[in-house]
Amino acid sequence: MRFFLFFPLLINYATSSFEVVMVKTTLIIQDSLIAAIIHVESRGDSMAYNAKEDAVGVLQIRPIMMREVNRLLKENKYTLADRWSKSKSIEMFNVIKAHTTNPTNERLARNWNGGWNGYKKKSTLKYWNKVKTQL
Repeated sequence: MRFFLFFPLLINYATSSFEVVMVKTTLIIQDSLIAAIIHVESRGDSMAYNAKEDAVGVLQIRPIMMREVNRLLKENKYTLADRWSKSKSIEMFNVIKAHTTNPTNERLARNWNGGWNGYKKKSTLKYWNKVKTQL
């Protein structure tokens, strides 16, 4: 799955001066699980919004998930606005992944859908099956 990002690039010329230009690059998601979850959650639409749950972005992150990530990091690194960013959403997913015991694809996907004990809930099996078909 590919995503396009724009970021400033500093170019050092022979005169030792710097110029800021905008460079288009591609964010390639190498983790097939993240790509599958993104597909299930939003079909890759960074503007996806579920008003009922206040879930936004490619990974449909809710405020409680953002707060949990900040709690795990022991700092307020992420804001509600960061949920709209593909790269920051993936970073948040990776924080959850790093704090998951026995992080199999199934456990990670079901926990993403149902919280820390999501892998134990029958209600997350349907979600896991959707993700699994995208792997």
